[in-house]
Amino acid sequence: MEVHGVTVCTFEDDDLVLRSPPARLTCMDFDHAAAMRLGGWDPRYAVVLATAARDGVAAALVDTNGDGADVDLDQYEQAADGRWAEVSSGNCDDTGAFATGSMALAWGRASPRAVVTVEFRAARHTVEATDQGWWMFVVPSRSGDVPAVVADGGAGG
Repeated sequence: MEVHGVTVCTFEDDDLVLRSPPARLTCMDFDHAAAMRLGGWDPRYAVVLATAARDGVAAALVDTNGDGADVDLDQYEQAADGRWAEVSSGNCDDTGAFATGSMALAWGRASPRAVVTVEFRAARHTVEATDQGWWMFVVPSRSGDVPAVVADGGAGG
């Protein structure tokens, strides 16, 4: 489908399909402000470093106190009514990748605004690092497969 001029592919039963826009909130509704609010973070201290959302799953990297010493990875799933619900939150390293049984994630650091290429189930995806050099990739999956970084756009941090 095309959303704001971008073709969006989705996963259904772990097979790549094209899907028309859902009649509920979309991944476009999950952004830095949503991550701050849904995670219950205090905006006086916390800084959202990167977010990603796709077809009912989302994730955010949050610097919990603004000094870079404590970064959390928050994971969300979207309910049938369109509301995002946090399913996990905890400390994470500067880079990582794993699968949860409902989503596959990868995140890391690169040069600011660099394009990072992530491979998942033989498909390549590009994500852009934020102005701070953080990037996030998330995709719904029950496969247990873990995304891998193919090109990091330059080491960050």
